[in-house]
Amino acid sequence: MAGVVTYTGAKIIQMAKALVDDIGKPLELDTDGIWCCLPGSFPEEFTLEATPASGKKKLTISYPCSVLNRLTAVQCTNDQYQTLMDPEKRTYKTTSEMTIEFEVDGPYKAMMIPASKEEGKLIKKRYAVFNHDGSLEELKGFEIKRRGELKLIKVFQAEVFDKFLEGDTLEGVYEAVG
Repeated sequence: MAGVVTYTGAKIIQMAKALVDDIGKPLELDTDGIWCCLPGSFPEEFTLEATPASGKKKLTISYPCSVLNRLTAVQCTNDQYQTLMDPEKRTYKTTSEMTIEFEVDGPYKAMMIPASKEEGKLIKKRYAVFNHDGSLEELKGFEIKRRGELKLIKVFQAEVFDKFLEGDTLEGVYEAVG
């Protein structure tokens, strides 16, 4: 079962990456998610409006989330899911089940991913994500979070991270961080 779960998870992340490659830029992939940059013109939300006669309210959905969930359902629904109905007679009810769903977080102001010292080599699970108000949303892999690291490194990282949000151009950001 572990192999099936791992294979299915890998298949879903590969499908999500292929979709993001078509519309934006994947930044960081993990077993449980994908960080990406989508164009500002890409619809974040879509609102469905009911007819006035129905008396129902309008429904707003996350467009990227809905697309990813639909693709996942088409490719990974288990059409052989069985639920035991009568233990004595050993009768089962067969249904289609899909309980894997994407959730969309963001948008965020910025994501900082450090460059590798070696060309062509990627650094995994090391990034900082900032909200629009400049606060830190998520931090992975940096010394500032680890116990036992040099205090000097922790203080330096704490002071330099927010500097990445200054400047309107790449050169301006480099100047602020410098």
